[in-house]
Amino acid sequence: MKLHRFIADFEVSGSEILIKDRDIVKQIRNVLKLEIDEEVLLSDGKGDETHAKIKAIFSDKVICEILETKNIKQSGREVNLYLAILKKDNFELAVQKATECGVSNIIPVITERTIKTGLNTERLEKIVKEASEQSGRSIVPKILETMELKEALQHGTKNEEKVIFHLVKENYEPKKNVTTVSIFIGPEGGFTEKEINLAKESGYEVASLGDLTLRGETAAIVATYRATQGI
Repeated sequence: MKLHRFIADFEVSGSEILIKDRDIVKQIRNVLKLEIDEEVLLSDGKGDETHAKIKAIFSDKVICEILETKNIKQSGREVNLYLAILKKDNFELAVQKATECGVSNIIPVITERTIKTGLNTERLEKIVKEASEQSGRSIVPKILETMELKEALQHGTKNEEKVIFHLVKENYEPKKNVTTVSIFIGPEGGFTEKEINLAKESGYEVASLGDLTLRGETAAIVATYRATQGI
């Protein structure tokens, strides 16, 4: 049986855990209509997870009995998505789906062809949290501060595998036996040749996601999934 997962800062008192987050209380009471003695998973978003049973539901809080507490370690490849800021809701969609695909960190990037530069970080963090809950993640990805491309390329060099995606003949083949990955996705219109050359000089592999031309948000989703799964 799949248990509903909620991520927040919860209060622990003895063998009980108290839920005061209004959105979560509303979701338990009015949306999911959970009942007394139903079990849930409560996470702090950093790996600590509590398996709990609902004991009381009020209008402003929910009280649960702690059944088990454990720490979930991040497994698999740590993928850092350096994503050029996209127009409209496309960036938010890419962030949501990359979270569901297992991304570890998301870094907004400003490139030569970036059109939109402003982001609602609070909204993005909410999207990431909800996507983590939906996909069963105990560790919530971080959204780092926006960087210019040159700074982002330098920031990403610390990882073992470093790839910038562009329309080239060489298809992306994830490296085996690496644990940290940097992937770069460009904006509408892609990266300029000057930017691609800068990436090459910084030690990045230039690769393609196939013969088709993908939208920025689609490329971010596909690249993140392949990088996290190593396929």
